[in-house]
Amino acid sequence: MRLPILALLAVAAAWSGPALGADLIIVNAKVFTADPSRPYARAVAIEGGRIEAVGDEAEIRRLADPHARVIDAGGRLVTPGLIEAHGHAGPGPAGQALDMPGLPWPGPTPDEALAAVRAAGGGQGWLHGVIGPLVVNDPRNWRQALDAVAPARPVMLRPWWGHGMVLNSAALRELGIDETTADPPGGWYGRAADGRLDGRVREAAELMLIRRLAALQTPAEAAEAYRRNGELYLGWGVTSYHLMAHNQSLPDALEALKASGTALKTTVYAWGLPAAEVTEAWDQLPGVPASGRVRVAGLKWVLDSTPIERDAFMAAAYADRPGWAGRSNFTDAQLARILATALERNTSLALHVSGDGELARLLTAMESAAPPARWRPLRVRIEHGDGLTPALLPRARALGVVLVANPLHLDAMPEASGLPMMRARLGEQRSGEFQRMRSVIDAGVPVALGSDAGGPAANPFLNIMLAVAGPHDPAEALTREQALTAYTAMAAFAEGREAEKGALRKGMAADLAILSQDILSAPLPSLPATRSILTLVDGRVVHAEGPFAGLAPAP
Repeated sequence: MRLPILALLAVAAAWSGPALGADLIIVNAKVFTADPSRPYARAVAIEGGRIEAVGDEAEIRRLADPHARVIDAGGRLVTPGLIEAHGHAGPGPAGQALDMPGLPWPGPTPDEALAAVRAAGGGQGWLHGVIGPLVVNDPRNWRQALDAVAPARPVMLRPWWGHGMVLNSAALRELGIDETTADPPGGWYGRAADGRLDGRVREAAELMLIRRLAALQTPAEAAEAYRRNGELYLGWGVTSYHLMAHNQSLPDALEALKASGTALKTTVYAWGLPAAEVTEAWDQLPGVPASGRVRVAGLKWVLDSTPIERDAFMAAAYADRPGWAGRSNFTDAQLARILATALERNTSLALHVSGDGELARLLTAMESAAPPARWRPLRVRIEHGDGLTPALLPRARALGVVLVANPLHLDAMPEASGLPMMRARLGEQRSGEFQRMRSVIDAGVPVALGSDAGGPAANPFLNIMLAVAGPHDPAEALTREQALTAYTAMAAFAEGREAEKGALRKGMAADLAILSQDILSAPLPSLPATRSILTLVDGRVVHAEGPFAGLAPAP
């Protein structure tokens, strides 16, 4: 039977899909695409939440549907949606926050910290405060010191960089920790000479307790923390976020993210916190549901600590602590098992590594576990990688690792002596080989950027400013285009999504931002004041302010 002509046309339309042209175009713009085949353009066409084309204004207007929305950027810079490649968000510890002086650097003195605890009084519930290196590096028995000023109320003091918690006896009791508690893989409880707990809790043990404290928050409070985080980042034009999920179990984090309703695309790296055997950490991954804009990428492991408390594992002793080179969090056998399991299960790894000794140890273990051709597809992420020295770069490149660097770590943070921290820890000559970025890129190792922070310090434009300024070594400074590419295309590469997002070219997700100023030419000190005045995720407006405030989504 022959179909009528109208029926044939309907079938053809259903087969081929609509061909109405772009439904949204952005014109009169300076478009930085992060696509080396066409780095700059003047306009963007979007159709169905995807980039249809970038080009000059005339060609883009020709692609537009007659009813397309037209956004005039007013000559402003348009960038791909920025990607925070290493962030920390979610619920904090429940209880009363202490007001500590001198933050972030050098933070309160030990006496100031104890005075703040004493001033909080008896009361009820947890006391928690942020401390700096003066407390963390003070050798006293902190359990006894805190007991003297708060004998009954649980107290937790934790440094702003997240390595070095101290607790009093009431806190240890509340958390179920006593002298019989075994050290977990990757962490330990500090002990006095008589074997009693001294109040110090480190690395994996510290994170386990942080999770217990965060669990005291309600699910609604956890969801609200993620909602606020999304709002903050979308206001900077960040459209994707790599969440290092340290303070919640993976199911709890996914549930809270879903409930938050945030438009921020979130890639979650679940924490490797096994109770006994390192392989247990993978048990959390199978069957974990992801929904909407949330996905699970792999596991995060903390292989050493940081130079601030002198526990990053160095190839040679610390200049300001002779005879001590730091320590590894995992034994050689545990590290080998972590790597072997990642290969067996073909899962992504995000590895916190700070010291050059730990980086050399990791590269050796990877080389022993499998040839480079097995490792390259996994794109093992080196988080921080401050000790990725020139001698290690050829091995890192061969293994296909990705450096996720944190420009905030470059900021000069004076000790009480006035010396920058890295120089004090490592000495003048050796510190010059640490915290490099430009030479890493030049060596062919991919570099993505993230803040390793939360709140205002996570500002991507502050981090871009620091990367471009090169405060430790001007020769290691990135160009503005390199820094912006590291915050977009290379951050997408780090999570294996470079075909989906991170650049503005045909077929990519229409994640982009119109910025309040041209960060590629504005005076460098002004960069942290930059805002996104229009942020799109999958072609949908998720944030608008200033001249585009009328386009803001309904609350």
